[in-house]
Amino acid sequence: MQTSSEDRIRIADASFPKPFTGGLEFNAPAHGTWNIVHIGFKIPGAHQIYICADNCMRGVVMTAAEMGELSRFSSVILEEDDMVFAGRLEESTIEGVTDVLNSLPEVPPVVIVFPVCVHKFMGCDINFIYDELSKRFPDVKFVRGFMDPVMQKRGTTPDQRLRKAMFDIIPDGGKDGSVTVMGCDMPLSKDNDIRKLLEAQGVTVRDEAACKTLEDYYDLGKCSSVICSYPAGVLGTTAFCKRTGRPMVYMPFTFSYDEIDDALGQIGTVPVFNGRVSCERNTAGLKTLLGDNEIALDYTAVPRPLSLARFLISHGFNLKRIYLDAIDPDEKNDFDWLVSNAPDLMLCATMHVKGRRPVRGQGDQKILAIGQKAAWFEGTEYFVNMIEGGGLYGYAGIKAFLKLMEDAFLVPKDTEDIIPRKGLGCSCVI
Repeated sequence: MQTSSEDRIRIADASFPKPFTGGLEFNAPAHGTWNIVHIGFKIPGAHQIYICADNCMRGVVMTAAEMGELSRFSSVILEEDDMVFAGRLEESTIEGVTDVLNSLPEVPPVVIVFPVCVHKFMGCDINFIYDELSKRFPDVKFVRGFMDPVMQKRGTTPDQRLRKAMFDIIPDGGKDGSVTVMGCDMPLSKDNDIRKLLEAQGVTVRDEAACKTLEDYYDLGKCSSVICSYPAGVLGTTAFCKRTGRPMVYMPFTFSYDEIDDALGQIGTVPVFNGRVSCERNTAGLKTLLGDNEIALDYTAVPRPLSLARFLISHGFNLKRIYLDAIDPDEKNDFDWLVSNAPDLMLCATMHVKGRRPVRGQGDQKILAIGQKAAWFEGTEYFVNMIEGGGLYGYAGIKAFLKLMEDAFLVPKDTEDIIPRKGLGCSCVI
């Protein structure tokens, strides 16, 4: 096992959980995943304020504009003097946010304030900033965001910390017997065994990703238990459950029948939705359709890409490449299985600088991609356009996913139009 300095490596030779070394990075022009601006706007009625230099502001402003949410977005521009004089950075941040809020038609009930990298570099007193803002605006709930991309390689990521901060304002509303699903940006689909199983028992399901009003968002805290369905949401969901004394079940979209049974068994009686037979029948039909055509997938499409890889390979599909930069530690069993059963499966980095000139398939054979990054690297118009599992789960989720693969294989998409669009599932005008 080794860590590769190249952009691709056989899984049998790859180091777990980091198969690639760091270095100069490339950002593939596939933007369907959500950034911190998209995530922040999930709180209905929240206003976001970013405090940074104007050269860094462009991307977040564009995201807000593309979503049609500029009325809920403001910025405070930092200048050189703010970094020179002691205490000036705190003062500029506090006064800037104050000026923004006083200039709005009405003060919003929730404000997400985003300091940046320089606040850390300068040793800024972040607690003082939020304490002072809370004194000036006692009716506002301030959410502690952070736009610090330079820290993404160490510890938790900015979007993980943002999700936690967003959950910190949800009050403990008492236990009413409902279940709250939180941590994922994609709302539960109708093809989701979590929702189906709970509703069949008469249990109300609240979905953090589907809240329409701030009241809906606060009502998430009225639950008796919590389900987390996305790895990046575990930090925040765990903190919420610890604070409110709620039990948590972690149920990311997996393609393992046994894991599905074990997870669903924690919230109900599994046999009601035991669809192994129909899953196997649908899988066989898809395999007949695809034949030996190559498949590639990427980590943005589903929370457990190695689980999907194991499912596909164990059913005879010609999966050739997985695009990822690191592996979730929870996928160790699937990694070991793939090493033993598909040693030549290629792991391909998405951020390696060589990615700017991707090695694409040759010949007339279709390549089916699962995920936008895989579609871009493979240069194919046949792809499943999905992020974060698309709200799917369980046997119904697998069958819906197989249908998406079938549709993607039969009907080409306009890759050049779709791939650059930011925030799949958000309103977007580009």
